[in-house]
Amino acid sequence: MGTQHPAQNPQFRKVQLVAGSLSLIVAFVMVGGKLFTWRLTGSTAVLSDGLESIVNIVASAMLLYSIILAMKPVDRNHPYGHGKIEFLSAGFEGAMILVAAVVIVVQAIREMIKGPELEGLDTGVVILVGLTLLNAALAFFLIQTGRRTNSVALVADGRHVFADVWTTAGVIVGLVGVHWTGWQMLDPIMALAVGLHILRSGWSLVRQAVGGLMDEADEERLLQVTQALQTARRPGWIDAHRLRLFRAGSMLHADLHLIVPRYWDADKLHEVDREASEAIFSQAETAGDVIIHFDPCRPRHCSRCNLEDCAIRREPQTWPAHFERDRILRYDDTPPGSLAAAEP
Repeated sequence: MGTQHPAQNPQFRKVQLVAGSLSLIVAFVMVGGKLFTWRLTGSTAVLSDGLESIVNIVASAMLLYSIILAMKPVDRNHPYGHGKIEFLSAGFEGAMILVAAVVIVVQAIREMIKGPELEGLDTGVVILVGLTLLNAALAFFLIQTGRRTNSVALVADGRHVFADVWTTAGVIVGLVGVHWTGWQMLDPIMALAVGLHILRSGWSLVRQAVGGLMDEADEERLLQVTQALQTARRPGWIDAHRLRLFRAGSMLHADLHLIVPRYWDADKLHEVDREASEAIFSQAETAGDVIIHFDPCRPRHCSRCNLEDCAIRREPQTWPAHFERDRILRYDDTPPGSLAAAEP
């Protein structure tokens, strides 16, 4: 059972491509504006900010490539699609942020040792304010678009751009401080603080990307799906186990073992497959597919079966098998933990 892949949605495709292209264009504008401002002011902090923006060009190009590749439909060599490239893009972007942060820190320390010489601060601040507003608008657009179209790469790029916004804001504060106090050492100190700040942002992106590539469990989403299945549960959904979820870009893939009456026919199982799949995606807000493995019930399941009119029931229901997180994640239908004592 599946829902429409975003690559099949022309509107999603158009919006993602526009967002990726806009990110690349603005990255070039940022680099040009900041390097011009550095030449004007001689500020180490501005130069450091410009170096990070050069990284943005490479990252934005990688973003655009990943969006185009992720939109390719499933093929023989990629049965789960090409969405994993978005995690690779996010990880690459995070690594670029880390490299830029290290360069900024090193340059700031050098400038503190040498002693800064600044000029033309008024014009430089005005230019930086304009660039910051443009970058902030882009970051907001990328994150909102990424969330709406379930693009990990767009969200990651938006977060990267927001890191750049904070970097430039810190540089502006430093330049204004130098202008009002005359203490030029404030410029490399601010550059150092900005470099340390974006180290955290880069590490966060790398960590998220590694988790996605390794199919790390999303505890919040697992809980949402478990609750949705319990809410949508029908008579005859006796028990469930081995629920697994993983993301491939904007696609969510799920598989589940569901114990049902062993005499149900194919038509009935198809109906159950549809209802369970709809339940799984009711809270997911994303496209994807579900594979449900139907396990036939055995006499030992009678005590937890919630089907009233069962033709083969051996004993009455004594306790229900609620679809709870620990129960639905176990790898077989053996009751977990404290439930073992209640198993017939």
